[in-house]
Amino acid sequence: MLRASVQKTTGQSADLRPVVDDRIDPGLAWGIELRDLATAMVTGQRLDESRRALSQEGGPQVAAAAVGVCANFEMMNRILDATGCPVPDSLHFVAGLLGITGHG
Repeated sequence: MLRASVQKTTGQSADLRPVVDDRIDPGLAWGIELRDLATAMVTGQRLDESRRALSQEGGPQVAAAAVGVCANFEMMNRILDATGCPVPDSLHFVAGLLGITGHG
């Protein structure tokens, strides 16, 4: 969803590899801080530090919006997991973009 949104709004393709490999720079404004905050929200580790870093780099409105987006995606993933919703075959290519193998 974010990949398609970035392509539609900016006309650029998004490199998804930085999502799973923190050695790759996301190439976005505050991209490293955004990735760190998303990781902190999922793991519960370094949350205050990550939120503060994004707020310092992008401003408090950017940090608040990022927290809202992360929370919304977490909610949607929990609903889909809880209901057993399968990933459509048409989206399996995204696993390849992320470098994930063994998906079915």
